[in-house]
Amino acid sequence: MATKAFAGVAVGLSFAAILAGGCVGETGDTTDTHDFAVSSDNGLSALNGLSALNGLSALNGLSALNGLSALNGLSDTTGLITSSAGRDTIAYIVKCALPAGHTITKTFNGASYSFAGSLGVGAGWEYGACNTQCQEMVSACVMAHLNTTGRHIGIYLDSPVVLGLGRNPRYPMQESAFFGNIFVSPPKAYYCNGFDWDRGPVSGRIGANQAGSPYTNPFGYNALCQNSCSKTGFFGEAYGSCGGWNNVVTVFRDFDPNVPYTICRSGGGMCLTVQYSSATPGNLIVLQPPNGSTAQKFYFERVNGVSDSGQYRIRAAVSGLYFDIAGGSRSAGGGLIQWNNNGALNQLWYMVQVVAGSYNLVNVNSGMQLTTANIPQNGLVIQIPGGSYSDFEMFKLTLAQ
Repeated sequence: MATKAFAGVAVGLSFAAILAGGCVGETGDTTDTHDFAVSSDNGLSALNGLSALNGLSALNGLSALNGLSALNGLSDTTGLITSSAGRDTIAYIVKCALPAGHTITKTFNGASYSFAGSLGVGAGWEYGACNTQCQEMVSACVMAHLNTTGRHIGIYLDSPVVLGLGRNPRYPMQESAFFGNIFVSPPKAYYCNGFDWDRGPVSGRIGANQAGSPYTNPFGYNALCQNSCSKTGFFGEAYGSCGGWNNVVTVFRDFDPNVPYTICRSGGGMCLTVQYSSATPGNLIVLQPPNGSTAQKFYFERVNGVSDSGQYRIRAAVSGLYFDIAGGSRSAGGGLIQWNNNGALNQLWYMVQVVAGSYNLVNVNSGMQLTTANIPQNGLVIQIPGGSYSDFEMFKLTLAQ
């Protein structure tokens, strides 16, 4: 008998995999609670079985009226279990619903498939009905794990209902909040934009070109959660209710370390570029108009979580070398070059969020920030003392094409 395990699923689920049929249930739900918010990863590319007309229900071999461990709760002969995409959907449902250490195993066509719990937002569904709160929490959690490209990106989840509240500096950006119920027909699948939704977008997520997304923003195009949702948490960092939905999951994340970004000054017209597309250590980082070349693509690698703003290494796609202030200079005018990774402080950067998706890039060693002021085309980018927030010192990060 073949055995398949679905323990370490990540965001990338698609909407088609989740929406299939309506389900109801109003009996009690016993859920595990967390003292603090939790980290996870997304990678669910589509919700198999989810459509504009039907939610996830008996049509998909799934019922909220019965426990997932039972055949009449999650079928092992019809529906989601019968396809790879459907099993991906099951994996995320179980990951969200059941606590860590709890596993659902089903056998289809002689192969045994195990689906591991993790977050426990609908723990009572293992053996009993999933009531309205359970359905809405699992819905929000599963939607939070969607990445329409199928990429696996680390995320951090807050919810005052089950998951708990609290920030983690390794996930500095408030991306979005999710709410609704994907188990009713027609499904109710919603999100709104967090206040960092456009700062360092991630492929397949909100803020990027997210083709095939199953959820919509009920408050309007790019509407912010903070204008339509109640805030909760010590610093109002999460949302407790959005448009009458009280089971809300707020999502935080970081840059995608596996996808390059362009770094262009907020004033437009010029981007950081590896001069001559060189792979040589010591080569200059200069200003050039955007040209789509590999010399203008850079990766952001988080080094630690000491604060929301850093620290990061910035790696050039064309060379594999890292941003470096030449000679470890702590003086104004120190030039930006690329160099082999040597672990030095002059290769570490704070990403200080400012406004409109823009950042100051502050060198950890010198405490100075990069500037493009008075730098001509093909001129060397330099550092100056901090505190300036003009378009010459603010840089917008965009996913490279």
